[in-house]
Amino acid sequence: MTDLPTLTSDCAQCAALCCVGLTLDKGDLFSFDKPAGTPCPNLSGHLCACHSQLEEIGNRGCVLYDCAGAGQRVVQMRFNGESWRDDPTLLPAMLRDFEQMKPLHERMKQLTEAGALALPPALETERQRLLRKCARLWADTPALARDFEAFLDAIVPLSEA
Repeated sequence: MTDLPTLTSDCAQCAALCCVGLTLDKGDLFSFDKPAGTPCPNLSGHLCACHSQLEEIGNRGCVLYDCAGAGQRVVQMRFNGESWRDDPTLLPAMLRDFEQMKPLHERMKQLTEAGALALPPALETERQRLLRKCARLWADTPALARDFEAFLDAIVPLSEA
């Protein structure tokens, strides 16, 4: 589909929304706990101050994480490139939109990648239908807000199958 957004992260076009919005739990993937809504202590501006050493310092989860382009979409399309660093009052809305956009982008990426599989015709038809629905939700912000929960409820069984 040509009307889908970019489904790969571009951290240079984001405002480190994952580094602020996500919860980190100390364990195999992270070396410390961090509650959602709190900037990572390794954050310098909008970039990770220790990005080249994440594995060595015990933050493999950061290396593995990919928002599927949701972060830059929120920053560039919803907030016109503005940053919560320049205007801290933007942070709650940015995190809210990121939290909503992230699962949609993740589903679009999954559905796009599933196109490389040899799916039975009925499943391929359903994959294309869901991808078209994702594209409509992506393009229509009011529909996203209104239909987001129902949409996720409808496609979660697919990801669990």
